[in-house]
Amino acid sequence: MDKNDRVAEVLTDFIKANYSKMIVEVGCGRFSAVAVALRPFFKVTATDLLEIDAVDCRLAPVYIKDDVTSPVLRVYQGASLIFSSRPPLEIQSNILALSERIGADALIKPFGSEIIEDMRLTLRSVRGLPLYLFRNERRKDRQHPTGNSKPYRRL
Repeated sequence: MDKNDRVAEVLTDFIKANYSKMIVEVGCGRFSAVAVALRPFFKVTATDLLEIDAVDCRLAPVYIKDDVTSPVLRVYQGASLIFSSRPPLEIQSNILALSERIGADALIKPFGSEIIEDMRLTLRSVRGLPLYLFRNERRKDRQHPTGNSKPYRRL
């Protein structure tokens, strides 16, 4: 299994274990394995600045051209998670701001050992893969009747 396959497998398993409803991948580019793998389980939307012919054709029905620095909010409304695999540093804060605005969690898989210095994010190692997570307390589908948030499931 190559590194991209492993990243896709771990992200897919983590998202399936911890989220429901609608998932949005930001900056999908040509690495669409996670969005494609999630399609049987979720309503998936994949966004990028690229035109569709530059993006993996397997995303054609779920791909929307959008700029996360100036997002069209209706594309993201209802998502329980906004995630991005190896996003450039310059859009990471936009991903978090968008997640906060619409009431979704955010998950960022950094480049290699890149360190993201944002106090809203928690670094977790999931099967040896570093993931930065933002838990939005406004997300309704995670709440227990007691008001406490569900913990992430271990993989």
